Amino acid sequence: MSALESALELYEEFGNRIGTANVWCNIGTVRRLTGDHQEAASAFDRALSLYQDLGHRLGEAHALHNLGAVRYLAGNLPAGADLLTRAIGIYRDLGHTYGIADVLADLGVVHRLAGDYPGAARMLEQSLAISQDLGNQMTEAEALNNVGALQRAQADASAALASHQRALELARLIGSPRTQARSLDGIGRSELALGREASGRAALRQALEIYQRIGAAEALSLAAELGVA
Repeated sequence: MSALESALELYEEFGNRIGTANVWCNIGTVRRLTGDHQEAASAFDRALSLYQDLGHRLGEAHALHNLGAVRYLAGNLPAGADLLTRAIGIYRDLGHTYGIADVLADLGVVHRLAGDYPGAARMLEQSLAISQDLGNQMTEAEALNNVGALQRAQADASAALASHQRALELARLIGSPRTQARSLDGIGRSELALGREASGRAALRQALEIYQRIGAAEALSLAAELGVA
């Protein structure tokens, strides 16, 4: 964070508002990944205001997307859905297909958490189709992990396991530790749902090791779940 704070001071000193907005987005991302939703939302709000003042529509969409994710992660599903819908509207206006795929993946999560499984499936199918067409393996992996979570919620642990395993393959291919951890987390929970205690806990422990190494917010709750100090 110190490097980001230093960059922020320099951009503000030189009056570079685009640079300032970009750094606020980066600060928000770090806060979100470490579980500090309140500070993350504050950072994304600052970025959003700057982008809107500047008429920077792509930046506005990015800020809305991130702010929407923070809102639903903090438990405010309606606010999260509204912000994500605004973001995808701008991405569509701009023809920014990468952004569209990313937001659809998050909207799939919101619909799942709200209990709308058919709606979640539609969003995730669209996200997967777009990301595969683009060759965007990061979004494809994230969407697959979200598909796996949906399949577990629908009591189809075998299908969920396959989705998370495919996500793990992609995550390893692109070298994304966080996505690897999410995939292993999903694999572990799917294995447990299938009655495979040993392999399930082993996968969860692998996920925990990565979460702890990268300082992810999920580490604390998963450690408590596994009874690890």
